[in-house]
Amino acid sequence: MMFSVFWTILVLCVSGIHSVHIEEAQCHPEEVHITFGDKVSDVVIMWSTVGNCSSSVEYGPGPWGLAHRAQGETKLFTETNPNGKHYLHRVEVKDLGSSTTYFYRPTSNGVSSGPFYFKTPPSGYDWSPEFLVYGDLGVESDAIAALETEALSGKYTSIFHVGDFAYNMEDEGGMRGDTFLRLIEDFSSRVQYLTSPGNHEIDQGSFAHYRYRFSTPGTSWPIPLNRLWYSIDIGQVHFVSYSSEVFFTSDGQYIAEQEKWLKADLKQANDNRARCPWVIVLGHRPMYCSNSDGDDCTKADSKVRAGLEDIFFNYGVDIVLQAHEHSYERLWPQYKGVVLSKNYTNPQAPVQLISGAAGSKYKGDNEKARREEWSAFANTDESLNSVGKLKIMNSTHLYWEQYNLLTKRVIDSVIIVQDNHGPFKKQKLSNDVTQKIEKVKQKEKERIENSKVIPSPPNHHREPGNSSERTKSLGTGQKIKEMLTHVDKRIAIGVGSGVGALILLIVVICVVKKKRAATVRKYRRWDDKVDYGRKFYSSYNHVDSGDKEADDFEVDVSDGNLPTSKLLTDDRK
Repeated sequence: MMFSVFWTILVLCVSGIHSVHIEEAQCHPEEVHITFGDKVSDVVIMWSTVGNCSSSVEYGPGPWGLAHRAQGETKLFTETNPNGKHYLHRVEVKDLGSSTTYFYRPTSNGVSSGPFYFKTPPSGYDWSPEFLVYGDLGVESDAIAALETEALSGKYTSIFHVGDFAYNMEDEGGMRGDTFLRLIEDFSSRVQYLTSPGNHEIDQGSFAHYRYRFSTPGTSWPIPLNRLWYSIDIGQVHFVSYSSEVFFTSDGQYIAEQEKWLKADLKQANDNRARCPWVIVLGHRPMYCSNSDGDDCTKADSKVRAGLEDIFFNYGVDIVLQAHEHSYERLWPQYKGVVLSKNYTNPQAPVQLISGAAGSKYKGDNEKARREEWSAFANTDESLNSVGKLKIMNSTHLYWEQYNLLTKRVIDSVIIVQDNHGPFKKQKLSNDVTQKIEKVKQKEKERIENSKVIPSPPNHHREPGNSSERTKSLGTGQKIKEMLTHVDKRIAIGVGSGVGALILLIVVICVVKKKRAATVRKYRRWDDKVDYGRKFYSSYNHVDSGDKEADDFEVDVSDGNLPTSKLLTDDRK
């Protein structure tokens, strides 16, 4: 009897211990990272767990006796994430004291990790923040250990990661995203980590991993697809993060929404220049670049440039920080490709900087043999494993340098002086510069108009709206039907019915034959099963092919043995 009782108690104890271990494993906080809330006195703390557990944070001004507690929310995350951790946690701690080091422990169902710590910025505007800025950081980067050392030097108010995380977070069923956040946890849990989306976050158009794994100021969580942009004031800087990806995803349906928000935000920023004189914007894909890879920034009809350049110029953006190109480049102050000055004292246009070489499996990019006049400095050889350092010295001076984390060498540096913060469109340019800009604008206008023109029969009734847009929206059968209608009407006007019928028959045969041939050798580039962030090339690359943006990607497959019969995936940007 006694033995039976003893055995029962032992089994219950072992089962209880086993249950505790299971809960600890299910609820242990991992992949901890922090960012700012709506203002710099608010901090958002995020982490993930294997199981469905509660979200809370214990915090205080010392590592012992964390007396304060904040509750948060837990989200189930399964979209494009079958193998990654399914439960994400977010807690916002508000109205913290300024210039204070806080310690905290993220806690789920009583299971905690840490303590971690962070420091809040000073109050007010008159202080000198420093920032780390980079894009295109993958799990294969050789620089992550050195980046951790630099980030934890105690100098930086925050880190800006300007697009392209992990390469790619959804890979390996989401486990790549977990790996990336574990790799950066030591510094992203201690220095506020702000983000912008890049093409490697597109995730079949859902941006799911970016929207769930990160939080941004002034937006709900998960981040809505129509609010992949935000702004925040840090010291004397109004930072604006925008999405360059609206020009390449969702059929452009968010372009107008972002533009409206951008203009309203920048107008408000101009009204507040007395407190925040500097306006700095961040977005992944550059408007201009000197690389030889055929990316959007290399093209005369760049989508990003067409959508943003005028806004940034008209509203007086001081600095544009970009990434995407796996290299470093600094541009002269320029507008429409016209250099306004070859110095950085009171520039009359935004200063554009590209820092997309923090390190990934794709290494560096090459630059053109001959750069345009607007390129002040470019470096591809030494820029791999480098980051940007930005220091706001005061209301009129800021310092920028590009720094190689492995060689510990400063690749480039510049001091920008701006005594006249405000919209550039109000500043008077020389007649020569103005004429050059007007010529560029006229060429842009002509190119746009030419792209809209589709020849149509004289005196034929045209549907309302742009004819090229309407043609794109029609199905193949409808296009052929309309084409035959045009031909039939023209025949009826000029020839007899018998000859018209003969011509009509020939046209039908030609159209059908052409359509069949096109069907055999045409692939749709974009569909719901393709990662929009990736580029597709035939294995034979024409010199002038560049980065195709057309809807259809054509490959000759008439001979299956030819090299051009294969489609290779290259997601290197």
